[in-house]
Amino acid sequence: MNLYRRAVSLLFGLLLLAASSHAQTALGQPTLDEQKVQIWCATIKFVYDDTGRPNLKNSLQCGGSLKALENSIKADSQRVYSALYQPLEGRGVMYKGLGSDKSRVQKLATEIINRLKSSPARRSNPARMQAVEALAAQLTGYVQNGTPPTEVAATAAEAAPDTTMTEETAAPVSEELTADNTVAAAPARSGSGESLMSKFFAPLALIVSLLSLFLYVLMRRSLDGFQKELSSRIDKRREEIQALQTSPGVGGSSASARLTPELRQQIELLVQQRVAEELSKRPATPVATAAPPRQNSNQNQRPNTGQNQPQGRPVEKPRPAPAPVPQSAPAPAPVAEAPAPVVTPFANISEAPSAYEAPTAQTNTPVTNDSDEFNSLVPPVQLPAPERPVAPVPALRYVKVPVNGGFSEYDLSDQPQHDSIYQISLNPQNPDMATFRVNPNPAVHAYAIQSAQYSLREACRYQQPSGAVSRIVTEEDGTLRRVGSAWQIEQKAGIRFE
Repeated sequence: MNLYRRAVSLLFGLLLLAASSHAQTALGQPTLDEQKVQIWCATIKFVYDDTGRPNLKNSLQCGGSLKALENSIKADSQRVYSALYQPLEGRGVMYKGLGSDKSRVQKLATEIINRLKSSPARRSNPARMQAVEALAAQLTGYVQNGTPPTEVAATAAEAAPDTTMTEETAAPVSEELTADNTVAAAPARSGSGESLMSKFFAPLALIVSLLSLFLYVLMRRSLDGFQKELSSRIDKRREEIQALQTSPGVGGSSASARLTPELRQQIELLVQQRVAEELSKRPATPVATAAPPRQNSNQNQRPNTGQNQPQGRPVEKPRPAPAPVPQSAPAPAPVAEAPAPVVTPFANISEAPSAYEAPTAQTNTPVTNDSDEFNSLVPPVQLPAPERPVAPVPALRYVKVPVNGGFSEYDLSDQPQHDSIYQISLNPQNPDMATFRVNPNPAVHAYAIQSAQYSLREACRYQQPSGAVSRIVTEEDGTLRRVGSAWQIEQKAGIRFE
């Protein structure tokens, strides 16, 4: 905006400079057309008085422009327009080669007097020639000193009208028309106009063309900067969206679902190692068997010997099995088995089978579950606790002032600027809603207070301060809703001044 104001000021100054440098008259001085009007009015009034038609002076437009005077004499009852005005002023041949206004006015007065003196009727009448001389003196005084000419009393006004004036003056006119060819008449007729156009409008056109070229270069630079800024903002927004899409989803996924196969294999190996260590620490307990009676018969000793041979061998230490649960089923049976009572040699043989009731008692003893034994041997492995989803932190954006009841996304910045008046908090869980408040940085409060009508009135509710204030406190955050590429203000923020 400042750039365009400077450009307009520069154009205005150049126009004033061009106008002042090409001005032909100083301040307070009449222009060239005004001087011509004075000379022609005095001349035409003299002709009307000289020809005995003073009543025609009432139709002259001497108080206006030269064009108005020309229109007032086109009725041409005395042929003043066709015989006197048109040959001199209409063609403009006499102004050719003259640069200053004074020389042009002097040339006009000289040509008018020469044209009036060329009439044979006036040359034969000394009184009329004296009136022409008086007119010439007034015109010369006006050219030299600026004294407005007055009406000259024509001595021949009482005489008969000079009807030969038109015929006598028409002859020089026809001679001039025959002397000048038609090819040279056309450019001469517009000689004064072309000189004025070339002297005033040619520099003006050059200035305007240079200024337009300068403005075009500035416009291209500003458009290039805006396109780069817009593309950078679009790329940044795209990266933010991709980061949100690739972030771990918020949900109650179990810890086992997030374990990788490598981590599971390591846990299994750790469990197997712990099981092997616990089994190796346990001492080898031999299986307790019933002692065979020495006084028994051979029949009783054979089955006992046959049964006790496999049980008399010590229990081997179990090797570390790859599976988490080892096969140690016969181990718990000897624990519940009690020593058999000693039988005397003279005991009743019918009571002998009672010594073999141990297997029956073995079946009635409670057998521990394999999983319980595994749990008692291997301490529980603590699995990693599921990670709690971290609540996303609201993103902060900074902006200067609202425009048309909202903030444009193209005006938002990630870092606070020196003139960032508002702070916007974006909610990732609800991307279409946001809150805003006045920037808590006190450095921008003075700027915001000075331009409160421009920066605070559209987005904040507040009481007009009665005294001097220097700080702004946000009492209630305002709310925003995304509408297209802008954040529209739904509720203004409540503030107070301190």
